[in-house]
Order: sequence, then C-alpha cells, then structure tokens
Amino acid sequence: MSIPPIAPIMPLGIINTITPTGPETVQGVSSAEGAQKAGADFSKFLSDALGQVDALQTKADTATLDLVTGQVQDLSEVMVALEKASLSMSLTIATRDKVIDAYNQIMRMQI
Repeated sequence: MSIPPIAPIMPLGIINTITPTGPETVQGVSSAEGAQKAGADFSKFLSDALGQVDALQTKADTATLDLVTGQVQDLSEVMVALEKASLSMSLTIATRDKVIDAYNQIMRMQI
C-alpha cells in the first residue's frame, strides 16, 4: 500500500510579492495625525451610510405613493424598494445597538 504525495497548494513566489503595510513602513505620520484622519474618514463613512439609508427610505415612500396613486403598474418594484428600505433600517438599528452595547461595556470597565 502506497500513499500518494501531497501536492503544493500555491507556489511560494506569490508570498514574496506582498508588500508590508504596517505602521513600521509608514514614515512621517504621527499617531495624532493618523487618529484625526481615521476619525474624519469614519465620520464621512457613517454620514454616507446614513445618507444611503435615508435615500432608500425616501425611495420606498415614493414608490408606495406611486403605487397608491396608480402611477406604478409593477408591484414587484415597489416590494423590492420596501424590502431594501426595511433591510437597511434593520441593519442600521442592529449596528446602533452593537455600538451602544460596546459603549456600555467600556463604561463598566474598571481602570
């Protein structure tokens, strides 16, 4: 009885092409500047995400109004808009709850 050899999964040459991007490779950036930039980026990301949720809610409201007034013949478009709005709102609420839980855990920590 013989056991066949195991073939390599990926060539080792691919590993050498990856360039490190850790903090030790970035020069000339202080941690305060990085934190300020990260805070601004996160704030912009959060504002954009909430804007998208608001746009989906507005689109769903408009689609519902168009359906009620008889301007839309296809019910599936309205249902898709409503489900997108519902799903985005549910995700936003779940994210908010996780952030509040994390904040409460931090506040309960003893220093």
